[in-house]
Amino acid sequence: MLALFASLVVFAAGETATPPPVPLIPDPEVPRYLNTPERAEWGRAVRQIELGQARVQQGMSIMAAPRLESKGAFAETAEQVKARAQKIIDEGRAQLAQAQPSLTRLRNVAGTRYLEVTKTVNLSLDLPQTLWNYSLTLSAVRLQKIARDQGFKQQHLVGAITILEGNKPLRTNALTEQLRAAWNKADPKALSPAPANGYAGSWSTGSAPSQPRQFAFIWAEVYPLTADNSASLLFVRMADAWTKRVIASEVYLTTTGPADAFPKVYTGSISLKDEKSFIPRLAGSGDWVLSYDRSSSPLGTALMRHLCVRVGNIGVSSAEILPDVVGEASPATPAAAAASWIVTTDGASNLVKSFKVASAAPGADKTEVGQLVLKLEEPAKPAGK
Repeated sequence: MLALFASLVVFAAGETATPPPVPLIPDPEVPRYLNTPERAEWGRAVRQIELGQARVQQGMSIMAAPRLESKGAFAETAEQVKARAQKIIDEGRAQLAQAQPSLTRLRNVAGTRYLEVTKTVNLSLDLPQTLWNYSLTLSAVRLQKIARDQGFKQQHLVGAITILEGNKPLRTNALTEQLRAAWNKADPKALSPAPANGYAGSWSTGSAPSQPRQFAFIWAEVYPLTADNSASLLFVRMADAWTKRVIASEVYLTTTGPADAFPKVYTGSISLKDEKSFIPRLAGSGDWVLSYDRSSSPLGTALMRHLCVRVGNIGVSSAEILPDVVGEASPATPAAAAASWIVTTDGASNLVKSFKVASAAPGADKTEVGQLVLKLEEPAKPAGK
């Protein structure tokens, strides 16, 4: 902006100047995309522009001042005043001309890097079909290892839910017991006994978590996908009971309950078209914990929660889902969420579910992220003879 204003000043002084190109990003944002030496160069160039601008304005003011007759040792003729003013203007122009190449080059550098970090990226996961019981066993083995590696002292299986038509969560005790059996099969000593009052409501003094990485909460979620109940998504999650931050997530394309075979054969995939590299940039800007808008699609939210943990490396809160799992308000202190995901349905068929994803922070405008798609495909059938 300073360079643009300076070029206009030069033009007003009577010299034709080529207007600078419109920058890809505003000048105040340029230093964000420069390294340390480049930021120092940018600062020097901006300062030189300011000094040159001041000199040009000073010379123009002298040039435009009324001509008064002066006498004595410092007397100047009109021609001498004009010459002095022109010299000051020329000095200012020289400073502007010297600084302009650096500003232009660094704007281009920053613009190129901005385009690179905001290019469209596709986050995707393939979902091979997995039988129900094997899915539970595999999730138990994987999550137990994560709990041990991260130093959790206790593992608590807090429940399971099935999301029915109309997006209503139904607590599913049968699934809870199936997951408990799989957990005990992998390690009979892994699960801790439930508190006397259960996981809903207040725990008795001394039994509640008092710090991070003390208790791990484990639960399962089932989302039927097809009208004939031939396929569903089974999520098994683990969260820190104190911070409510999800620390592990498993997802399986399976049946809607225990079965020895698949009623239909599918291949599945989850993909998010991140239009501006929002998730990689967010992951690289600090340790974020995002919550979810309660009005969002439950299936879309479940998919985003998994992608953030497994692919995006972004912290997500379990505070929105745990009350449904345990039956009421969860006992642990919720994580502080700096922003939230907003996931809305954007079309659905029996085999393809599409969602619009956005993010919003308190006091900031909503940021459109991109389209999230869950797709099931049936194998091509041979042509009839």
